Amino acid sequence: MKPDISVIIPVHEGRPFIADAVNSALSQADVNLEVLVADNGSEDETVEMIKGLMKTDERLSYIQALSGSGIAGARNAGVEAASGDWIALLDPNDKWHSDKLFRQSQLIRQYESAGKYPPLCCTGAYVMNDDGSFAGRVIKAPSRISSHDLLTGSVIVASTAMVRRECLLTCPFEQGDLQEDYIEWFRILAQYGAAVGISLPLVRYTLTDRSTSKNKLKSAFATWRTFKFLGLSNRQSLVSFASYLRRGLQI
Repeated sequence: MKPDISVIIPVHEGRPFIADAVNSALSQADVNLEVLVADNGSEDETVEMIKGLMKTDERLSYIQALSGSGIAGARNAGVEAASGDWIALLDPNDKWHSDKLFRQSQLIRQYESAGKYPPLCCTGAYVMNDDGSFAGRVIKAPSRISSHDLLTGSVIVASTAMVRRECLLTCPFEQGDLQEDYIEWFRILAQYGAAVGISLPLVRYTLTDRSTSKNKLKSAFATWRTFKFLGLSNRQSLVSFASYLRRGLQI
């Protein structure tokens, strides 16, 4: 039976944590899903671990993404291979609450029954340190998020997002040294309309050493370059960047 939701987990050198992420996805309650691990050139035991897990659950698949294509390229490869009409993104260091996808599916059905078709649904998240401890912050998702709202900074954490596959095919993730998630959400919402959100923190979002979010100066610089990449004028970039700074560089 065709899955309703395809979970995509991009990974590179993920031996210490990939099993937890995969199990977090496979443990989702009351949803019809498949899980695709898109590997970006791992040279550790990641591939062996995934293939071992595949023997225990037929919903799990392994995809070899183009080596060196980064997290954006791995996600794009997963979207291309996916069977579901909805794509749920899960970064390999993050984990989900067991009813995350069910809650999102229920909310989407409510909107669709009213003749509305949001392109993206996100949730809140607990911010975790890479040692597994709570970082003391909770990201809350607004009930509605437009592309204009994103001009003050993104509250959409990738691992909270469930996106219509057609949107990701039309707007693939941008590769390069920019905030690819931010660019992706802005383009999708600008083209397809506002996202909807569940404020509950249904994701454990981990700040790793590679996270732009963990280095506030790096995050600020990447955000400025992203505004310019999206074609904002100098004035609009300054206004948006000032709003972003006022938010306290939360993500």
